[in-house]
Amino acid sequence: MDSFFNTYYNEISPALQSLDVIIKSHYSSIDINELSSLLHITPKEINTILNSKHITNLTSEIIPTIMLNGSSYICKIFKKSLSYYNSPTYTPKDIAYIYNIDKTKVEKACSTLHITEISEANLPQLFRLI
Repeated sequence: MDSFFNTYYNEISPALQSLDVIIKSHYSSIDINELSSLLHITPKEINTILNSKHITNLTSEIIPTIMLNGSSYICKIFKKSLSYYNSPTYTPKDIAYIYNIDKTKVEKACSTLHITEISEANLPQLFRLI
């Protein structure tokens, strides 16, 4: 049985790490096709976002703006997680909301792990049970 752990650590996390490196590198020009692939949105959607924000150059600094407005799962995770930026722990409801996972599944996994709060440290164990 495939768990959310595999999805998160094989697909989502590597994309987020790559995006983080690109953002922190302060590139003055980003390849739209590479960004499209990482964000799982089309170059057309990226251009639509850029045009709507009156942005002409695709730079590292613009990536968060694109992510806040993008339609893909990875963009939605980014947008939702911003409201929990300074939070050291999450409730099952928080995790269900951020990752769009059935809350009952998250609660069941927390019960199995005997935890009521979820931290970065126990997120992998939680995802393995979902």
